[in-house]
Amino acid sequence: MKLLTKINRTYLRYGILVFLIADVVIILLSNFILKKEIDQQLLLEAEVIAETVKKNNNFPNVYPTDIVKEVSLSEIGNTTTKDTVIYEDVHNELVPYRELSTYKSINEKHYQIITRQMLMEFDDIFSLYTALISTVLGLIFVLVLLFTQKMNTILWGTFNTNVELLKKYSFNSNNQLNLKNTGIDEFDDLNQVITKMSYRLEKDYAESKEFSANAAHELQTPLAIIRNKCENLFSETDLNEKTIQSIRKIYLSTDRLSGIVKGLLLLAKIDHGQFNETEELSLRKLFTLRISNLDDILQDRNLSVDISASEDCKVKMDKRLANLLIQNITANAINHSPISKIIEVKISKNQFSISNHGETAIKEPELIFKRFYKESTNPNSTGIGLAIVKKIADHYGMNIQYSFKNFKHTFTFIPLDC
Repeated sequence: MKLLTKINRTYLRYGILVFLIADVVIILLSNFILKKEIDQQLLLEAEVIAETVKKNNNFPNVYPTDIVKEVSLSEIGNTTTKDTVIYEDVHNELVPYRELSTYKSINEKHYQIITRQMLMEFDDIFSLYTALISTVLGLIFVLVLLFTQKMNTILWGTFNTNVELLKKYSFNSNNQLNLKNTGIDEFDDLNQVITKMSYRLEKDYAESKEFSANAAHELQTPLAIIRNKCENLFSETDLNEKTIQSIRKIYLSTDRLSGIVKGLLLLAKIDHGQFNETEELSLRKLFTLRISNLDDILQDRNLSVDISASEDCKVKMDKRLANLLIQNITANAINHSPISKIIEVKISKNQFSISNHGETAIKEPELIFKRFYKESTNPNSTGIGLAIVKKIADHYGMNIQYSFKNFKHTFTFIPLDC
């Protein structure tokens, strides 16, 4: 969830709560103030009635608003106010009133004076007042929400632009990272830190890339010389068998070391993002082509490859990496397959798998994609082939699953966009 969305949702959630509480509090407070005003008027009216009784020794009751009763001394109480309802024949209904009851001692007599005021008009005024308050508060809430959203859009607009620039930024491009000035100190400080970091990373990336290329070149040169010297020694006629075997081991070890160097260089190139070209590829075609190029090796070991495709699986990858992926998983299956067995390749719309026979399951399958990890003693294995497979799979978000069933090792690949 984006930060602005979360801010707006939080503001909306708590804003509505505050709005409702404020609305209720203001309405109750207004009700209290208005009724206090009515009580003051009723008390003033009671004082006027008391003055009339004092002058005339009586007061003509006006039911139900003004009532005077003579009471005994024991019946005298405190002044009270309350809401009440009175049935009126005129309206044929119960009518709400506000009532004040007070006691006065006048001319050595004791009176209870009751004054009432109808609340029908008050209720109408109060309802209108409540609606007005709610409407005003609602408008204020909506306007503040819109204003906040507008301000957030303005304040975060440049920040979002810089985020998009960061998403598109790549070390492989020649364009330097130029973030826009936001005018906000915190964001501008962050921009400066990110810019400085990008410069350092660009420099480290360039140095790492250069080191990988130089190291590969410098290592391949002496390895090529060693291979050539070994080939020249093979042509000598006065070598004994022991010497020939020693030279052969040197030659094979050199060739194996050359493969490791090339593999490490390839891993470095993948890490550096040097394979960014993508095209839609048919895995069935790539497997078929690869297997046809391995006929000699398969015949030497009396192996066969069965490719079954219920439906073609097409992926968007760099063609070089796709070929390397298939090359390495096929080579792994051939190297670890017993002689005279069948290697099975199964392709469907959403996944593909390759299986080879084996006597026992891999002891630690979670480690088989680590560089130089080997459980097999096969001299043809460099321990880096599956690491390249894993690196390519991770590069394209491809899931790899391993299983061992019916004496078969099976690697299943589930591409992200297949």
